[in-house]
Amino acid sequence: RQALARVTRARERYSRAQETGGKLKTGGALAIGAAAAGGYAAGRFLQPAIGFGKEMSRVQALTRIDKNSPQFKALREQALKLGSETQFTASDAASGQSFLAMAGFTPQAIQAALPGVLNMALAGGVELGETADIGSNILTQFNLTADQMDRVGDTLTAAFTRTNTDLRALGETMKYTGPVAAKLGISLEEAAAMAGMLANNGLRGSDAGTAMRASLSRLASPPKAAADALKELGVSVADARGKMRPMEDVLLDLYKATQKYGQVDQVSFFKDIAGEEAFVGLQTLVAAAGSGELQKLTRELQGARGEADRVAKVMADNLDGDLKNLDSAWEGLRIRISDLVDGPLRSVTQWLTRVL
Repeated sequence: RQALARVTRARERYSRAQETGGKLKTGGALAIGAAAAGGYAAGRFLQPAIGFGKEMSRVQALTRIDKNSPQFKALREQALKLGSETQFTASDAASGQSFLAMAGFTPQAIQAALPGVLNMALAGGVELGETADIGSNILTQFNLTADQMDRVGDTLTAAFTRTNTDLRALGETMKYTGPVAAKLGISLEEAAAMAGMLANNGLRGSDAGTAMRASLSRLASPPKAAADALKELGVSVADARGKMRPMEDVLLDLYKATQKYGQVDQVSFFKDIAGEEAFVGLQTLVAAAGSGELQKLTRELQGARGEADRVAKVMADNLDGDLKNLDSAWEGLRIRISDLVDGPLRSVTQWLTRVL
């Protein structure tokens, strides 16, 4: 009997242990499930912050600065500020910083250039990253500093709002002609005005850039046919010191010198000077200089300070702009909230990863 009683008590203890273990397993699973569900809900709310953090990590990697450094904190704060004040989100602004960093900009240069990039992107209706690429390329081509990004944006905006072109096409044109123009002392405003004149006559993007590059190169260093044509026309490209004369003056002189010839002879001269592929572009620019349209547009571009900002504000002055501003502000709030719980949330996420 005693042995039977001991067996019965052992069975009872085993049953209670199994029941307790089951409860513990169920409770643990429920706890893990609750934590996972809470983490998932928090993750959805804080999704913009996750994307922003990822983009800022990219900025950090590209600029090669410490996460806790004053430079990185300044970049992060700038992205948040621009995200709360413009149609672009903080993540968009961080993406713009990344593109500028890839172009070799220092953290300080990125801060100086980014506001101008945002205005240019809004005015041109082009994504921020692509705009940063266009703007940084032009700064490099014309040997401009980062704090002159506003000038780039104002000039290009003034050009594409006055002529038959757009921001992308202008960027493509400058990719071909910018380095040559800059070396010849032609300013960004002068080059953009010439690109605009070509666009009005159907030459845009790479076509305009190729025509401008060939024309400028052959005027500056003319092969025999071009040199003979210029000599016959009595047009001097360089001054007494061998420096390139202002391109407007050269083009105007070409216009005056060719007026006494018929159309066939004029085409022959332009082919000799610019080459078979580019002569139409040169002929177009000469005509624009002769009519005064090129000079007028150049002066307008030179006085276009604040143009990108004005156009961007006009483009955003509608319900769509209001909604985008609201979205950006809402994302900014979610990122700010994330900053308060980032540490604990990461700890929970890492714990769940280990458990699961």
